[in-house]
Amino acid sequence: MSNSNQYVLIIGSSNMDLNIYSQRLPEPGETVTGGTFKQFLGGKGANQAVASVRSGSNTIFIGKVGIDSYGDQMTSQLNNEGVDIEHIIRDPYESSGIAFIMIDENGENMISVAPGANFNLTPEDIRINSEVIKNANALIVQMEIPIDSIEEIFKIAVQGKAVKILNPAPLKPISLSILRNIDVLIPNEGELLRLHSLLNLKELVGESKGKIIQASKDISKIGVKTIVTTLGSKGCMIYNAAEEKIIEIPAFKVKPVDTVGAGDCFNGVLASKLNQGEDLITSVKYATVAASIAVTRKGAQESMPFIDEIERHFKKYKDICVI
Repeated sequence: MSNSNQYVLIIGSSNMDLNIYSQRLPEPGETVTGGTFKQFLGGKGANQAVASVRSGSNTIFIGKVGIDSYGDQMTSQLNNEGVDIEHIIRDPYESSGIAFIMIDENGENMISVAPGANFNLTPEDIRINSEVIKNANALIVQMEIPIDSIEEIFKIAVQGKAVKILNPAPLKPISLSILRNIDVLIPNEGELLRLHSLLNLKELVGESKGKIIQASKDISKIGVKTIVTTLGSKGCMIYNAAEEKIIEIPAFKVKPVDTVGAGDCFNGVLASKLNQGEDLITSVKYATVAASIAVTRKGAQESMPFIDEIERHFKKYKDICVI
């Protein structure tokens, strides 16, 4: 574990994932039979917390779950992983969040979420945890909680020392005040381009790579210091606003089994490595390696690799990634 006084703080969602694996995804109105069913613990926030703690950082998770059996399982599992669950809030009025996930034989997925208690995490709940937020070394927030609570988190976080990370997933309109208060934005390609459109910035033209670069530059002018766009099997692209520099990080080639949770793995490990004192590029490389391991396994939290495994793969990856 890293220095005991330093920790990653993750504020976000915890869900129960109900997964069906079948040969292909159904078309609207179609029933595809012959699948297999598995139940996994998930939710972007909880997934990122497991990725962070398994990659060697003290990790605190703040979220809201129901007073039900799913909520019991979520808190118990996070506790077993070594995540600090002291600040998880139990909601007597709403059930715990549920995600229904269909996965095809190529590992591609479709997800529908009933957020339940996750959407009851209020700005007041956030204010109660002000000191925990201010004292974090690295902070990640995603968007499966209310937007006014996200606003409150970053308003408090700027008073502290944390590297402030927003993973804008699932994407919804983001206020300029939130964007100005974060250090690192980690969207996937689709989220980056949709965010650019939501912000009513000038229309993007050209091929995919050019659009990513232009969108990153335009969004960074609002005040975001660094944008890391994840590109799945193509790796990721980092835009550093201060140096106006683009860095491409290639992926580690694997045969994916299940891509659920891969982005969460990337986010959690990136924050964990920043917490441990690594620079951004090295942290992104570690996150890339970790995500490449996660996609070769089923489930979200279960698929997150441990630090010794990440280090072993990282040694091989360094030879092909000389950036």
